[in-house]
Amino acid sequence: MKILTRDKFVFAMGTSHEPVLKVDPGESLQIETEDCFSYLITEPDDSVEENVDFAKVNPATGPIFVNGAQPGDLLKVTIKNIEPDVQGVSIVMKGLGVLGHKVENSQVEIIPIKDGYAEFAGQKLACRPMIGVIGVAPAEGEVLNGTPGDHGGNMDTVDVCAGSTIYLPVFVEGAYFALGDAHAVMGNGEVCGTGVECRSVVDLTIDIDREHDWRIPVIETEDNFYFVGSGETLDRAVEKATDEAVAFLAETNKISWNTAYMLASLALNVIVSQAVNPLKTARVQLPKSLLKM
Repeated sequence: MKILTRDKFVFAMGTSHEPVLKVDPGESLQIETEDCFSYLITEPDDSVEENVDFAKVNPATGPIFVNGAQPGDLLKVTIKNIEPDVQGVSIVMKGLGVLGHKVENSQVEIIPIKDGYAEFAGQKLACRPMIGVIGVAPAEGEVLNGTPGDHGGNMDTVDVCAGSTIYLPVFVEGAYFALGDAHAVMGNGEVCGTGVECRSVVDLTIDIDREHDWRIPVIETEDNFYFVGSGETLDRAVEKATDEAVAFLAETNKISWNTAYMLASLALNVIVSQAVNPLKTARVQLPKSLLKM
């Protein structure tokens, strides 16, 4: 199994950086990830304002060139395990998060991670390690890792976790895949702008899917598909995710679009992934039990 260390990273998804690794479809990898603050906040008295350049956050390990991946394909990434570090960090600061306008003073919390729990504010929170940033190069230019999009990126979606498979549309030859910004635990919405941000070690397999023609990221779990949309508003994010989910439901079940749209209204769930990044992200949960596959 190939190993990629966290010292090989980028702050934007794109093709301007040479790939640090080339892999064949079906290969398994172990990838170290850095935390979103490049491990510059490790003590409670570390200043976010002084230590962190917010133009360079969410370093993503990579890019990885996937041999044979072509525009129009889907990169199929199966996450086998995410091992978080022994501590993480969470912050509040002026302007960050949905209530950032109410924050008067910044606060840094260093949060121990032990025996599957993160200990904070007198609570033992069960860890569910997930990857916040996972994506490929867009068709043109670069997208900073703080921003999500059709290429993936900073989707901050809790279902990007061990046992899940993530499908990412490929826009350039080789895909230029990268990932980072792990959280030991995070709530849907990530309302203050951070989860328990931590370093991690991720075991995964990369493959190519040519069966589906999804235009946005899709997550598959044992029981569900999640269609992940990002947009300037949550309304637009929901619209994109719903559009893709309804089309897939109609095609798979061989029913009219109108019928699929109604069925979606009866049985699918809209979930906010994050409401704090430059683009907002929502996902539509489609239970596999609805599909006639």
